[in-house]
Amino acid sequence: MGLGKKPEGQKREARRTSESFRREFFLFLILFFVLWLFSYLLTRLHPGIAAGMQLLVAREVAWCLDLLGYRFELASSTFTFFTDHGGERLVVIAECTGLYTTIIYCSIIGAFPARALDKIAGLLIGVPAIHLLNLVRMVVVSLVLYHRREWFDFFHGYLWQVAFVIFMLMLVVVWMSKIAGRKAGRGGEGG
Repeated sequence: MGLGKKPEGQKREARRTSESFRREFFLFLILFFVLWLFSYLLTRLHPGIAAGMQLLVAREVAWCLDLLGYRFELASSTFTFFTDHGGERLVVIAECTGLYTTIIYCSIIGAFPARALDKIAGLLIGVPAIHLLNLVRMVVVSLVLYHRREWFDFFHGYLWQVAFVIFMLMLVVVWMSKIAGRKAGRGGEGG
């Protein structure tokens, strides 16, 4: 046997492990897509879900801005800010609610091979965390619009979008390693 060559048994085991990983990953992708599509279509078939989230987020942002002492009017989910440089409008649309990021997060958690209790824990931690970060995002974007209109597009369209996706992926990684990954340390299989 030469250096760097694996015995035939190790090659077969590595091939089986690789095939098993590919099969599990493919099943994860299919289940993720099915869960995501179902959830997304549910929001399209029942537009009241997104509309309700828009009103909720608008009220939460208004509450925060009130606490900070800002002047504005809120009509449904549309803010009108009274600034030194004139009036500015901010409309909270469905994409501003964190709903679609939450759907992606829930689909990842739901599709990942883990115990049901671990999935519930991931949802109980992740969904409120995403909502809270979205609230912070919306308040910051509102303040940027209020004070520095010229920075609004950068903060709204780029900085916070990237930060939001990174945050959601970090939640998934932490959940996978700290909660769902515990089963490897217990020596038991999840179900």
